[in-house]
Amino acid sequence: MAGQIEIVNRALFKLGALPLASMGDNNKQARIMSGLWDTVRKAELRRHLWSFALRRTTLPSLAAAPAWGYANAYALPADLLRVAQVNDIFTSPSETDYRTFDDSPYAIEGGTLLTDFPAPLKLRYVADVTDPGAFDALFVEALAAKLAYEACEGLTQANEKKSAASQDYQAAIKAAAMVAAIEKPPVGIADDAWMTTRL
Repeated sequence: MAGQIEIVNRALFKLGALPLASMGDNNKQARIMSGLWDTVRKAELRRHLWSFALRRTTLPSLAAAPAWGYANAYALPADLLRVAQVNDIFTSPSETDYRTFDDSPYAIEGGTLLTDFPAPLKLRYVADVTDPGAFDALFVEALAAKLAYEACEGLTQANEKKSAASQDYQAAIKAAAMVAAIEKPPVGIADDAWMTTRL
């Protein structure tokens, strides 16, 4: 499996830049890539439901209930980047999209999940996976492409390379989705005119 330096060097290769011997190298490439690594990695994990990063858990409710709006509060896992599923309920596009008030089954506020669902709460989420050895091969490719895109201006000042890096990233995401490295949540059937005219 790829390590951090291999992923970073893959990004540098995409830009035509010299590779690093280590992340501690004293040069511009190392400083830029070190500065980008955590932010870009977390953003890419959060942006999609990467199968390798999905986790399941159950949560106990907190002793203090929310002041109003929901009956229960739950502390979110420390490694959570994105909620994928709460209990067995999948919310889908429906007539609720046309209402003007918030009747969501849950809300996330200040590191807690607020809901009327009783404990224990079933939660499926995208975790903050920090070990590059655990990354899916297609995530490695997408992350390298995104790093190349983000570092392009600082390393090359070449618009054509930035455009190529953007296309490379889009192709990597498309490939990951095609082989189910990115999980697709259930999609509701859109309301037709018969339904929406009666709201």
